Amino acid sequence: MPSVNLNLSDSQLNKATEIAARFSLQPEAYLLLAIDYFNRKKERELLAEQFKTASEKTRSESLLVCEEFDEIDEIPD
Repeated sequence: MPSVNLNLSDSQLNKATEIAARFSLQPEAYLLLAIDYFNRKKERELLAEQFKTASEKTRSESLLVCEEFDEIDEIPD
């Protein structure tokens, strides 16, 4: 497995070690879980931004379709 050299301040390492111990984890395992969590969070944020961009691109067309349906609804039987 590839490795990464991570420079943490003493307070960051102490906090990570303390929290890891509360979950019966080694600090390394805790940090791997933290990285996985952060990656998933950022992927969701990127996906949300893609959805927002796509929605903005199709907004005007969607409004036109809605207006056309409104016109159809106004036609008497």
